[in-house]
Formats: sequence, C-alpha cells, structure tokens
Amino acid sequence: MKISELSQLAQVPLPTIKFYIREGLLPAGQRTSKNQATYGALHVERLALIRALQEAAGLRLDAIARALRAADTAKEDFVIAAIDALERPALDIQFDPALYRDAERGILELSKQRGWKVSRDDASLRDAVLATTRIKRWFEPDADYARLKPYFDAVEHIAKHEVPDDWAPDNTPGAALHYAMLGTVLFEPLILALRRMAHVARSRSLINDANKPRTTKRRKR
Repeated sequence: MKISELSQLAQVPLPTIKFYIREGLLPAGQRTSKNQATYGALHVERLALIRALQEAAGLRLDAIARALRAADTAKEDFVIAAIDALERPALDIQFDPALYRDAERGILELSKQRGWKVSRDDASLRDAVLATTRIKRWFEPDADYARLKPYFDAVEHIAKHEVPDDWAPDNTPGAALHYAMLGTVLFEPLILALRRMAHVARSRSLINDANKPRTTKRRKR
C-alpha cells in the first residue's frame, strides 16, 4: 500500500508517519521508485504499537523510540532487547558496592535453582538486584535470600502463563513485539495493585477472625 493508504488505515497523520520513519521508530517502506515506496502489515502493526504505548501505557515517545530501536538492531532476541530497553522508574543509584555484589549473587543463585537463563547484562537482573539492596538496607537487613523464594515462585507462575511453551516470536515478529512490550507495561502495574489488594483482603480477614467471639463447648458429664 502507499503511505497515504497506510495513514488512512492506521489512522495516523501522514507527517507523523514520516517523522517516525526519520526517527527510526518505523521501518522505511520498500522502494518502488525514487519517490515512491510500499508499506505492509508490519507498518500497520508498528503504528498500532506506538499508539498503544503512548495512549494506553503513557510512555514518552523518546522512551518508545529507544525500545523499538533496540528491537530493530538486536542481533538475537528482539523481544528481549525491546523489553530490556523499556523505561522503568528510576531507583536510587547510591548503593553499597559490596551489598550490590552480595545481592547479585543471591538473586543469581535463586535463578540458577530454577533453571532460569539470566545474563548479567539483563536490565531485569539489574533492577532486581537494586531492589534487593534497598530491601536489605531498609527493611530486612539480616534476612537470608531464601526469603525471596516465594516471590520467585509467584513470578515464575505468571511467566509460564504469559509466555506459553509454543512461544515463537520470530514467526510473527510484529504481533510478538506488540504482545511483549504492551503486556509488560500494562500488566506490571496490575500485578502490583493486585498484590496490595491481597494484602488488604488478608489483613481484614485476619482482623475479622481475631474479633470473632470465642465459643466454648460444655463438657458432657
């Protein structure tokens, strides 16, 4: 299809599409002449993803651009590259190097026990280690890293649900990128909110149980 048809189908203004191409958010079309190019389903999917990441997830365009460029230039798994490049809330970078190394060893050991393939270059590992250093410093300084096992169990269960055994992103790259990136930014807040809901519900349940009047059975003579 022509770029004007792409604009109409994707409901994205023509100047915006041209801007996306210049900035590397959208691949260029296939040239048919000096001033003409054709576009396909991949471009429609990419424009839908950009719009969703902006409007539904609230990401800034520069953050979206970094993630998409990472996916397009990835030598191996483009989905992993895109997710690693997604912008995350900044964590306090002032940490004890010794504590960081210790937390990294703890997280990697728990990952190894589950057979997770984790690289020290993964942004997710870095974020997990930084979060763990904050927990160790401010919340449970003397806790063993085994304390984190239930959290590993929970997220592993979620991962198996969200990434099925027949996951093959290379077969449908556009759809896979849409599913992985949008799913990451939309479902992570849901997981945190549901955890808080569960805490509130359990606290109320325990308080209610504690306040129930206790009845004693009369002994039979």
